[in-house]
Amino acid sequence: MKKLKIFLGLFVCAFMVVPFMGVRAAEPVEVDNEEDLYKYLEGSEVTEVKLMNDIKTTHKINVTSDKVIDGNGYKIIYAGTFKGGVTDNKQWGSDAAYPYNGGVYVIQAYDANVTIKNITLTGGNVGLGINGANVVLEGKIDVSGNGYGGIELTKGASQTLSVPSLTMNNVTLVNDSETETTPTLWTDNLTTEEVEEMNVEYNGVKAAVSYNKEENKPAQIQLFLNENNLPEGEKYTELDASDFRPEEVTPEEPVETEDPKEDKEEVKDEVENPKTSDGIMIAVGALAASAVVAIIAKKKLA
Repeated sequence: MKKLKIFLGLFVCAFMVVPFMGVRAAEPVEVDNEEDLYKYLEGSEVTEVKLMNDIKTTHKINVTSDKVIDGNGYKIIYAGTFKGGVTDNKQWGSDAAYPYNGGVYVIQAYDANVTIKNITLTGGNVGLGINGANVVLEGKIDVSGNGYGGIELTKGASQTLSVPSLTMNNVTLVNDSETETTPTLWTDNLTTEEVEEMNVEYNGVKAAVSYNKEENKPAQIQLFLNENNLPEGEKYTELDASDFRPEEVTPEEPVETEDPKEDKEEVKDEVENPKTSDGIMIAVGALAASAVVAIIAKKKLA
């Protein structure tokens, strides 16, 4: 009987405590140096990283697992060299070994789901590469100061990669170094059908062109934030910029709110009448506690 009382007592305690235990979301890992930046962005150990200051890097960062990158208003600055050991970011590529060959992207999201917030990506050939990945941008994203432009969408040469996607949620996209040859956003190695499938839209797009860069390859789609940077020439075809802007959202009519007094009465009824799951859990816990007390009292009387 003693063992039964102990068991029931522990059961009741656990039963009454568990419903009130909250589930805490994992805290982001705070990063303030180059070594940790590589470790946590290129590895799969953590899913959320938060910058705590500006960080300089010496090779491009390949993000190959699902990640949330909170720039926290800081910068990632590529400060390494390019092909041939030069420091000019107009020189494509670097001398670093695989997987850092090819163009120098300050960050490349590769075949992963990546959210990037409030960050500046500068100093590379390209600020952000989206290679077969699904990327969501939020807040202020600054891609100024890169040799070939801001953001590239591609699926590379691999046949296993999917068409990339880019979603911009309440984004302010900045590119102070945009020119007719360095667009803010462009596609590469994607067909017209694949570009339409991506449905890339940003309300700041002021000009768009189709660019036949190479024969027997899909034309690039290039988007510009400044209409004065619209390129001209026989390889360029101007596109309707409005096709790359989301439709305006019509504000909904205000909905009449219910009488707050009625809301208070409903809340009071819910508290007094435990019909919710929390009320039921509390009621059952109380019954279980009463049962234990009754058993103990019975034992004493015996």
